[in-house]
Amino acid sequence: MWYVIQVKSGEEQNTKFWLEERLDSKIYRKCVVPVYESVRRRKDKCLIMLRRLFPGYILIDTDEPAVVHDALKKIPQFTSLLGVIEKNNEQKIFIPISKDDEEFLKSILDDGIMHVSYVHLSKAGRIDVVKGPLEKYRKYIVKMEYRHRFATVEADVFGKRRKIDFGLWGDTDPRLPWIEELKSREVTSPYKIEDMWINDTEIHPGDKVEYPEIYGDNVFIVDHIDASRGVIRSKIEMFGCVRNIELYVEDVNKIS
Repeated sequence: MWYVIQVKSGEEQNTKFWLEERLDSKIYRKCVVPVYESVRRRKDKCLIMLRRLFPGYILIDTDEPAVVHDALKKIPQFTSLLGVIEKNNEQKIFIPISKDDEEFLKSILDDGIMHVSYVHLSKAGRIDVVKGPLEKYRKYIVKMEYRHRFATVEADVFGKRRKIDFGLWGDTDPRLPWIEELKSREVTSPYKIEDMWINDTEIHPGDKVEYPEIYGDNVFIVDHIDASRGVIRSKIEMFGCVRNIELYVEDVNKIS
């Protein structure tokens, strides 16, 4: 079950490392600092940067909350396992996140990261299509800044009303594999063998590539090439967490 650890803002990753170094791997299944893809404009280009989704919070999936609770007591900085009820006899009851919270997190996070959402503008300049994490929570939007590529949603999470920023991506922005798939999901059929992309770019697993139009100066090592979709799979590290990403082969530059 998932539990929430509250820490001093800015200490999320240090606390995560501390727990991973001291807790037996059998005690927990996963420890996550949730992040989201924030979009920033630089010289009329949209760049993706990862930011903390819930500053001051860590998620841990464990069946041994008491062990985690005792470990947190040894951390000098402020830390607290939320949902702990102490009885008069010093017995403790540990309450995991609610089913609603769990469903919300499952709906927006992919391996601990909330990707950008695709939005389409009508001829009148209004947003008429939303796909991705934001789609399900469109009616809860309290602020929409398409020019600055973000929308703010109000939602009840971890027992509190919170404002959550969602990164936005449009048709004028560089292509991203999962965005293209979201856009075409309702109208395209599964790939056929004869439609398979042919790798004539001389890019292979282990090569270093870059995609400055979106990720600035970041350099990626190719882990795998998906020939059926023409994308490469790689990883990006941010806040000490490694995240999987996909990029179109024809959009990246190979670094010698």
